[in-house]
Amino acid sequence: MVENNWLKELNKVLLLIIGATAIGWLIGAPWRSLALGSLLYAGWTLLQLKRIHDWLIKNTEEDPPLGSGVWGEVCDRIYHLQKRQKRIRAKLESDIAYLRDSFASLNEAVVLLHDNSTIDWCNEAAKHSLGFRYPEDQNQYLLNLLRDPAFVKYYESNNYQDGVEIACPINRDRRLFVQITRFGKGNRMLFARDITELHKLEEMRRDFVSNVSHELRTPLTVISGYIDNFNMFVSQVPKMEKPLQQMAQHAKRMESLLRDLLELSRLETLPHEMHKTVVSLSQLSKIVVEEAKGGIPNLLHREITLTVEDDISIYGQQTELHSALLNLVVNACKYTLEGGKIEVRCWKDGNGAHFSVKDDGIGIDPIQIPRLTERFYRIDKSRSINTGGTGLGLAIVKRVLQRHEAELDITSTLGKGSTFTCHFPQHRLAP
Repeated sequence: MVENNWLKELNKVLLLIIGATAIGWLIGAPWRSLALGSLLYAGWTLLQLKRIHDWLIKNTEEDPPLGSGVWGEVCDRIYHLQKRQKRIRAKLESDIAYLRDSFASLNEAVVLLHDNSTIDWCNEAAKHSLGFRYPEDQNQYLLNLLRDPAFVKYYESNNYQDGVEIACPINRDRRLFVQITRFGKGNRMLFARDITELHKLEEMRRDFVSNVSHELRTPLTVISGYIDNFNMFVSQVPKMEKPLQQMAQHAKRMESLLRDLLELSRLETLPHEMHKTVVSLSQLSKIVVEEAKGGIPNLLHREITLTVEDDISIYGQQTELHSALLNLVVNACKYTLEGGKIEVRCWKDGNGAHFSVKDDGIGIDPIQIPRLTERFYRIDKSRSINTGGTGLGLAIVKRVLQRHEAELDITSTLGKGSTFTCHFPQHRLAP
């Protein structure tokens, strides 16, 4: 159809040229006649363009101007494109309205952000949780309205895999969990959920664990003291030897459990901060390996090696790091069979500093790896009890690393061994 119209238009032009030339020959002025015919065709073409222009400028639902040939085809094409574009726009507006109505009905705050970090839209819950108002705060820069340091750091990191907990801007007694997701080309969506009750329950749990642990230390110390005194009379009453040994063993295990509970409670209550103390990760690696060698029975039947690359120092808290790294080495020793090998390595690269412990022990089922750092989680309860484990070691390790902005990476194959790696970020490296 389009090609036919173009052929017709071309035929019109050819006929105009032939006719104007013929008339010009008859009157003795062919070039003037041809020029006049061209001007007439150009004028008619401009008239068609003006009609189309006026129709497009009005932007109404009127039908396109009538035209013949290619100009009529152009008008019809534009008209159909306009109709199609309006249908698509209406569908998009309907979808956006539906999504906004859905978000508006949520109890959690929802904020849509442009790619330049300005507010596009927010629901009513954002008013009560964050103090945002729509449309008053539309196109406002987000960080001008939400200035919590923890949120600013989270937002500017561009790593939104995990959320961040902050105090409610309009009520400091409430706590919010804020998370950001990306959508579209550079756009972001912010969700904020009130976790005040969960926060209170967590505080109650920590206080309970801390108070119970403190209260149990005194009676446990008294019991251990009496057991030591009773051991003096074992020779007179031989049948009491085994019960006293079992009592002493379990009392010692309870002391270890209380010690770990108090340590974990202390780590959870301390604020996160960037320590200014320089800790030699290289030297600390050597210390924990030597302590593991001297403190674990029958370690002579296992081979433990240490590889330290360069002199690596980080900003951190030495006591906490010592506890975490020693825990990883001791765990590897406990769960490696006789004749096994344990490789401890410390190095740095462009991503920061790293400390890893690799063993060829019993290994871990990959399904259980995500739960290893939970409190009291044990893969094999009977084996943990026999090795004196409390189920809190890796929970303490994870908490220490979180306080140092580090991550714990665990890889393992059942029956072939495990590798625990601590990754410290680049900005934690000390000169």
